Amino acid sequence: MSAAWPLSAVVGLLLCVRTAATAAPEEAPAERRGLRVARTQVDGRLDLQLMHMDAEGLEPHVMAAEAEILITVASAERDVLDIALQWPYYTDMRGVDGRGREMHFGNAYLVYRTGFGRPNLRLGQFVVPFGNLTHYETHTFPLQSLYPESLGLRIDRGASLEGYAGEWDWWLALTGGNGPRADNDRQPIMVARAARTHQTAGGALTLGLSGLLGRQMPRFSPLVDPLMDHDGGEHGGHAPALEFANKRRLALDLEYVAGLDLWRGEVVLGEDGDGPARGGFAQWGRALGEGREVTLQAAGWQQPSGRRMRLGAAYGLELDPTTTLRLAAERRAGRTDTGSARDTVVWLQVLRELPALAPAR
Repeated sequence: MSAAWPLSAVVGLLLCVRTAATAAPEEAPAERRGLRVARTQVDGRLDLQLMHMDAEGLEPHVMAAEAEILITVASAERDVLDIALQWPYYTDMRGVDGRGREMHFGNAYLVYRTGFGRPNLRLGQFVVPFGNLTHYETHTFPLQSLYPESLGLRIDRGASLEGYAGEWDWWLALTGGNGPRADNDRQPIMVARAARTHQTAGGALTLGLSGLLGRQMPRFSPLVDPLMDHDGGEHGGHAPALEFANKRRLALDLEYVAGLDLWRGEVVLGEDGDGPARGGFAQWGRALGEGREVTLQAAGWQQPSGRRMRLGAAYGLELDPTTTLRLAAERRAGRTDTGSARDTVVWLQVLRELPALAPAR
């Protein structure tokens, strides 16, 4: 798949929208002809973290100084187009081969709304609709889910259709499979997901089933942290930190909200081009009252080159409606045929939301 094809699709879509706007009947009132910018919104975020890693000691990091821009274009009858852009002004996050930054930053897409009850078309760079990535925003949390190990990416460029059929939500996507950069094999990956929410006596349970088929997708060594390690070649003299593999994935995910408790989980089965791959992720969170929260989680992954385990915990305190203080720790261990690695990471995070940097209109 050519890296330029989403841009050409965007241009074609905008031309179609413009043609539809100029084709309004002459007798229609002026206020009902054409399209207009109905809303604009600019929000910001500042994420400061004091981080201790075994290999680096205690260091301060600016994990995010960013703005999120949303523009809605509407006709007289309904919203037609949403344009979203995530602009990271600065971040210390790099990751292996720069891919850690790309997993967290780079949303730049438009959503064409075809009408009530019809699918929406998304074009650009967006979070891949696989597993719990569709409902768990990992972007602002120190503790991550399973996607760095299972997919090797989070944000990718391409197109998706999103809609619902009865009580089911569904997604179909074609993306490049190499993150927000040029595709490396000119063949798209295919992603499909369906999910349904059940109201139970204790709360709301959302179950989802996802499938993915892709070629030459990023795969990281079990000995590295893909989001933070800067080593793009050999890691400790052992296996390469980054390689590429053909991937097949099938995932069952859940989110269960029961009173003050929130449970998330994901089980992934599949294979890479050189052998089986599988893993799981589980997280429990509880609101303690007075702006306090606690989170526990575990993630494990096994692939042909080795296995990796992560155990983490976090405590959060809301200082005011826009500021959260969070203390988190994670113990991580990886093993391959050529070696092993263990480390403990501790974060002290100050997350400051900056709503309405520019007044909404």
